[in-house]
Amino acid sequence: MFPLYSATFPRTAAELESLLNQSVQRVFSRTTQPVTVREKEYPALAEIRISLDGAELRDDAPRRPAVEGVRKPALKVDELHVTGSGLTIGPATANLVLRAEQVGLNQAADRNGEIVLLLQNASNGTIEIATSKRDLERAIAAFAKAEAGKHGVVIDDVKLTFRQRGARSVDAEVQLRGKKLFFSTVIRIAASLDLDDDLNAKLSRLTCNGDGAIGSLACGVLAPHLQKLDGRTFALMALPLGEIRLRDVTLATGEMLKVSAEFGA
Repeated sequence: MFPLYSATFPRTAAELESLLNQSVQRVFSRTTQPVTVREKEYPALAEIRISLDGAELRDDAPRRPAVEGVRKPALKVDELHVTGSGLTIGPATANLVLRAEQVGLNQAADRNGEIVLLLQNASNGTIEIATSKRDLERAIAAFAKAEAGKHGVVIDDVKLTFRQRGARSVDAEVQLRGKKLFFSTVIRIAASLDLDDDLNAKLSRLTCNGDGAIGSLACGVLAPHLQKLDGRTFALMALPLGEIRLRDVTLATGEMLKVSAEFGA
C-alpha cells in the first residue's frame, strides 16, 4: 500500500518516483530519495526499488489510509525490491528484504479522494524480516534501565532466550540482574509471541518475577508497562502489502529472530 497524497495519477515515471519518495519519507526518517523507478513503457515499469538502509520509523508516521470505492489496474512492474538494513523500529533494529516479480498494482482512493496504490498480484515474491538477539537484548536493557533506574535499581547482565512453540509461535524469557546498594537479584520477564497470516505479531502472557525486596521493587516498576503490552498486536510490515495474501509464514529463532513468508501465483 502506497498512499500518493495526490488526487491526480502521475503522468510519468518521474512523477511517480517523486510522489513515492514523498510518501515513504512521511513514514521513515533518515532517508534521502529512497525510491528509484525504472521505466519500461509507462505505466509499465522495469523496476521499483525502495532502499530503507539506516532509516527510522517515525513516531508520528501517518496511519494507513482507509481505501474506498472501486479498484482499477494502475501499474505493471517487472521487479519490486524493498530492502532495509539496520532499519530502526522503536527501540529495536531489523533487516527487511522484500522481492517480487511481475507485480500488478491497483489504484484506489482514500476518504480524501487521494490515490492509494495497492499491491494486487505477483508471479512470485518473498519477505524476510530479521533482528538479532543481541539487538533485542540491548533494546530491553535500555527500557528496563530507564524505568528501574528511576527507583535506584541498576539493571545489567541482560540475557534473552527463546523456545519455539510452533511454526509461528515462540516463548521468550529475559533474565536481568538488578542491583541496589550492596544487594542484587535476578529478575525474569516472560512473554509469548504469535504471528498471524498478515505478519501481525501478538504479545501475550507477560509476567515478571524477582526474588527479594529488589526483585519485587523492580517488577513493581515494570509491571504497569508490561500490562500495557500484554495482548497488543504489532504490524511487522511498516509498508503494508495491500491485497496480497501471504503463505508459508514462519517464525524461526536462534541468534536471529527471523520472520519469512511467500506470496504470488
